[in-house]
Amino acid sequence: MVNKNFLPFFIIAFIVFLGSCKEPLSGTLNENQPPSTKLTIESINRSDDFRLSSQINISWFGQDPDGYIKGYEYAINDTSESAWTFTEKTDSTFILPISPGQQVDDVLFKVRAIDNDDLRDPVGARLVFPIVNSKPTVSINKTQSPPDTLYSVSSFGWNFNDPDGLANIDRTEIAVNDTINGWTSIPFTEEDEGSLFISLEVDNSSAGTKDAQVFLGRSYSTLQVNGQNLTIPVEVGARNTFYVRTVDAAETKSNLDSLSWYLKEQKSNTLFINDFSGPSSQAKQNLHLSLLTQNGITPDLWIINDGEVVQDKVALSEAFPTVVDPTLIRTLSKWDHIYWISNDIDRNITYAQEILEDFFDEGGTAFVNIPMKGINEEDEVFNFLPVDSIASGQFLLFEDTLVTPVPNNLTTELKINSGSFALINVFPIKGVTGSTLLYTTDFKRRTATGGFREYDGYEGVALENTEGNVVYFSIDLDNLDGNNNLADMIQEIVINRLGFN
Repeated sequence: MVNKNFLPFFIIAFIVFLGSCKEPLSGTLNENQPPSTKLTIESINRSDDFRLSSQINISWFGQDPDGYIKGYEYAINDTSESAWTFTEKTDSTFILPISPGQQVDDVLFKVRAIDNDDLRDPVGARLVFPIVNSKPTVSINKTQSPPDTLYSVSSFGWNFNDPDGLANIDRTEIAVNDTINGWTSIPFTEEDEGSLFISLEVDNSSAGTKDAQVFLGRSYSTLQVNGQNLTIPVEVGARNTFYVRTVDAAETKSNLDSLSWYLKEQKSNTLFINDFSGPSSQAKQNLHLSLLTQNGITPDLWIINDGEVVQDKVALSEAFPTVVDPTLIRTLSKWDHIYWISNDIDRNITYAQEILEDFFDEGGTAFVNIPMKGINEEDEVFNFLPVDSIASGQFLLFEDTLVTPVPNNLTTELKINSGSFALINVFPIKGVTGSTLLYTTDFKRRTATGGFREYDGYEGVALENTEGNVVYFSIDLDNLDGNNNLADMIQEIVINRLGFN
């Protein structure tokens, strides 16, 4: 409860206070004071032997006596007003520039604070950094390089770096054979993260010096200079050497890395692939080449019979480029026809679906002669071969057994060679829906007691796929020349049916 005797004194005091508020404020308004700036390191004293790398983290701070710091501006060497860069950070990593052609340099770094009224520190903080340029590096990626001998498309991958940071790299350059006047700059971005991949594609239909077009990346992007496709001279039918180097902002060049390969001439529109391993490979190759020669075809040859089948599959041949897409896929598409022999269905034919993608897209046709064996019908090779099912059990074919063309498809009748032992471990096959059965034969099936009996299941030994661009023969042709007329069968299937020419 308020003391009534105190109330009059309170009222009087309040009236006096109101009266005093009528007097105006007086004094001098202080002008905005500029901020100040400091670098966390005030001086650097290092001799030439202990100069800093050009990639340096620099930090700073600012103070304002009558407000707050809203940001900073920094400049490197050039401190004219147009050269300052604004930042809200108080530290950053810089690649300090070294004058082109110089290995050491003294670089001025200056920073100034800006307060909330946009007033800049008139003095700022400055420091001269004694730096030394580090030599960039480059190395060819052996897993992205051509084999010793290759046809039309040659791809190269390489890694590059700079101890001063990737941002200090000005360019990476390649040359083929000519390291005096033949250097070509290959563009790169931060997204490349210090690695590049290019392909050289050349018309290798004849020997001599040819211009190879340069494509960038796995996407096979066309490179252009002044609106023209970028090309580099290469030697077809000769050994070439690929060189690569890196050049930094100071024009310091890395050591060269190089790789040599033979660029083979393509003389035919038909490619013969020999994936027949073992001591009989040459004899099998000669037989098939003779059949083709009798029909007027002299194919190019690619031998890929290295490597052994491990865990039901062979590793992709080292005779092929290590990069499947785009290098191998585009190379194989350069032929119109492929004739493929092997002695094992688990060898390189298992990769055919992938590596022949462009080949078939461009209208290619293929003849495949590889003996069938008892494998899982889910095997990926059946994504390529038109086989739906393989008969289970042990089967054999006796000498002089006829291998009969299906009526209305072919006319040449084949026969198991006379005087040979019975063929064992042969397998009847059934084609996928839509495929065409070309040849059948009379298989015998082994019994549990070691004898044999007639088999009335599948009889197929040759199939044409639904698209009509692949014919698969599941018995080694070397065993089917009992009538001495294999060349006639090649005429009917390879020439007439598949269009080899």
